Amino acid sequence: MNVTETSVGSSMRRVVKHTAQRLGKQVPAALYINHPLRRWPRVLGVIHEIAVPRGVKPLRQLGSGVANINIILELMDRTAHLPGDVAECGVFRGATLLPMAVYLRQRGLAKQIVGFDSFAGFGEAIKIDIHLGGADTDACRKVGGFSGTSAEVVWSKVGRLNLPNVELAPGLFSETLPRYDRRVFCFVHLDCDMYTSYKECLEFFYPRVPPGGIILFDEYNDPPWPGCNKAVDEFLIGKAEKPVRITSDNYEKYYILKK
Repeated sequence: MNVTETSVGSSMRRVVKHTAQRLGKQVPAALYINHPLRRWPRVLGVIHEIAVPRGVKPLRQLGSGVANINIILELMDRTAHLPGDVAECGVFRGATLLPMAVYLRQRGLAKQIVGFDSFAGFGEAIKIDIHLGGADTDACRKVGGFSGTSAEVVWSKVGRLNLPNVELAPGLFSETLPRYDRRVFCFVHLDCDMYTSYKECLEFFYPRVPPGGIILFDEYNDPPWPGCNKAVDEFLIGKAEKPVRITSDNYEKYYILKK
């Protein structure tokens, strides 16, 4: 396939995606919101820009890849019986936050899900991660990376899907996390990329996760993001918990199970 064919193919995919999103948003979410999430067709993921289990494309070989919604849902199942809410740090445009909220609602779990994100992209702290090295394969690994979002974008999706169990905490983690210091969290999804972000989040959530609770690390052993490994490994020194490997669809992720 030559460059022209590749460009035409990419353009056609964008047109199909935008058409599906425009038409799909005219269909009331009430028609499918109670249909089991694991059976949602891939097109609903395209319409809402969210991850759905049927939309996951297995990797050709074992690797980290992007956040895998099937792994997330499996770990949520394991912690559903525990007290506490659910949190995600690194929301971006809500691709995993929203299906997590849908899943909680469908299971009848009286838990809130809190999404923490600056919604402004990476600040100067990303320079620490650039200095740490790692594979230079993620174009967002720069000041301003992942800035193509806003809290309003995510709130609009929350409204379309009618998800009252979602809370958003826009701002720097150092400013927003302390506001939730009286909350308990049974499952935490850390998808925050940077060394300083992982460090701050671990220091905050670890004492607020009950025994049996889970903290999932999206970037652990992900070549572009060595800061994740550095922060996690440093934090776990002297603690009983160690990273546990989990795989699905040839995606490899790591989490800790609170002792």
